[in-house]
Amino acid sequence: MEKRFNQKKLLKITFIVALVILLLFSGMIFFSPYGNAEGFSYKLIKNEITINAPLDSVYKFLGNSGNTPKWSVYVDHITPLNPEEFKDGTVGSRRRCFCYPDEKGRRWDELITEVVPLKKRQLIIYNMIEFPLEAEGLTTEQNYEKLDERSCKLIFLVFYKDKKPGFAELIKTYFAAYFISDIFEKNMENIKRVNESGAND
Repeated sequence: MEKRFNQKKLLKITFIVALVILLLFSGMIFFSPYGNAEGFSYKLIKNEITINAPLDSVYKFLGNSGNTPKWSVYVDHITPLNPEEFKDGTVGSRRRCFCYPDEKGRRWDELITEVVPLKKRQLIIYNMIEFPLEAEGLTTEQNYEKLDERSCKLIFLVFYKDKKPGFAELIKTYFAAYFISDIFEKNMENIKRVNESGAND
């Protein structure tokens, strides 16, 4: 009798634990930064910030890969891969992003696929090394909005371009979005600080 009671108790505890895990899992997906946003027909991660500096200055600053150490909390440095063929920051230019000074470990490549001067830069991410997420078509975008002569809005986006992720990659993206959004927020605060202080040359 006691054995039967213990089995029922264990079954009940197992059910409750499984239910809690399921609710936490569902909650993290529901509240994930990766989702729907007004004005977009696809899921994405979106971060934005207002910078009290001229738009052209901020746009130029982010178009120079050499400025990365001034603002990124995640990337140590970026090396242009084809500067003889394409100017850094222009359509067709490729660059490699290194997380560590010795250029070992985590890194990825980017191809700039679209540029609208003073409005947008779009970059396709590929060749991801030492990442749990290897999603084809993962794209980042810098959007710029002029507010007045001395201020602008900077918007960072991450989404899948021309390809829907598989189920496993989709789940990974929901969870990775928390980390990505946090990094973007810190990076954008640094971009704001550097540009507003005039140390962006």
